Amino acid sequence: MPAKDDTAEPRARAGTGPRYRRPPAELVQRAARRVVRGGKASFPSQAAFRDALIAQMRRDEPLATIGGSRLRRLLIGVPGVRIQVHYTERHDLRALARCPVCGAELQPIHNRTLTGGTVTIGQKCRRCEYWTHSARRVPVRYTFSQAGIDGRSFRRPSGA
Repeated sequence: MPAKDDTAEPRARAGTGPRYRRPPAELVQRAARRVVRGGKASFPSQAAFRDALIAQMRRDEPLATIGGSRLRRLLIGVPGVRIQVHYTERHDLRALARCPVCGAELQPIHNRTLTGGTVTIGQKCRRCEYWTHSARRVPVRYTFSQAGIDGRSFRRPSGA
């Protein structure tokens, strides 16, 4: 019977290491700019963009992953990346506390009445371009593309 080796390192149990890692904001933003500048300049959904972004980030950080809400929060206002939001309207009378796109606080939109008072007619986000009124605007699709110098989406000339 062989003797037990006490000096050997204990074996790591299967599944005990980290399975994922939250990448720093700089890595996410740099990878996003690379992805939209790459061969495909536009992504029709957040899921498609997220898959391409994770593949790009994993070249530098093999365990990197990111969720949809953090992805949107980090990429709002990043030069070179444009996020376009498509909405649907739902009738919901509850007031929102946070922006459904970026998570920032919403501020009320006021309108002056004929009698000199004010009435709240909706809410708007301070950070992104989201706004809503009595018919709640709910984000249903996010489109990611390359932004030009002026912030508009970049379109390559046909034939290029």
